[in-house]
Amino acid sequence: MNQILVTEKSSNRTNKNTNKNKIEIAPIIRFFAVSIMMFGIVMLGQGSYAIYRNAEDRKPSNVPYVTIGRINDRAILYVEHNVEISKITYSWNNGEENVIPVGTTNTKEEILLSGYDSILNITIEDINGKQVTFKKQYYLNNEDITKPTIEIYAEDGNDKLIITAKDETEIKYVSYKWGDEETVVIPATEKGQKQIQKEITLTPGTKTIKVIAEDRNGNIEQKEKEVVISTSRPIMTIYKGNGEFTLNVVDKDGVKDIKINLNGQTFVKEDINLKEVTVGVLKLKEGNNTISIEVTNVSGYTQKVTTELQYTP
Repeated sequence: MNQILVTEKSSNRTNKNTNKNKIEIAPIIRFFAVSIMMFGIVMLGQGSYAIYRNAEDRKPSNVPYVTIGRINDRAILYVEHNVEISKITYSWNNGEENVIPVGTTNTKEEILLSGYDSILNITIEDINGKQVTFKKQYYLNNEDITKPTIEIYAEDGNDKLIITAKDETEIKYVSYKWGDEETVVIPATEKGQKQIQKEITLTPGTKTIKVIAEDRNGNIEQKEKEVVISTSRPIMTIYKGNGEFTLNVVDKDGVKDIKINLNGQTFVKEDINLKEVTVGVLKLKEGNNTISIEVTNVSGYTQKVTTELQYTP
């Protein structure tokens, strides 16, 4: 009897403990269940965002507008975007990559062709890190894409300027134009001619010349250069006296400005407009004297010279 009572009490305690454990475990299960649900919602949200973002990136309005053309031996690339373009990376076939920094929403770039049939690979990246890739096949078929070369030579003190235009295949013409003056065209005179040379007589002054050369295959080169035209050079003579000196300058076009630096001290005489002028007297210090002279004539040509004078009292 006592044994049965004891057994029943133990059984009651066991049931109570089991119920208690069930009560304690229930909140834990609920916690993990809620956590799993929340995690699932978060993951679902991220997945939806990624799909939405990808869909937005693929909209035509978010893709750069790109045109790739060609002029002579260069690919012409024009890019326009609705956000700032960070950089453009390009390569020929699987060759070395070249990077062009941009920093604007539109740009025009020139890329030198490789010289043979090849594929131009272009990657455009905006400031958000989004990249878009384009490809362009160039078939040259042994076509001449090399532009002519232009040389403009003018020697100071000479009244002649020489233009030389050359092409490795055949030159068609060369033209030149001074500032707003009319264009002068010199055509080739023989079939297969590879060079045209023109000598031009100059008048004093500073002018800009624009030269254009075209070959028989339509490749065009142009060059612009500012030319200081002077028919003479200033002639400078220093006359040294007792602890002093004078400077005489002669120029057949005319002397405009003289600048003398004597031991770090500068002396300037401007708008002289004479064919011969003497400046000074300038005092020398005891010992070594460094003199730098800069003379500009009325044509804009500048002559510089540096010398040293010793003075012993």
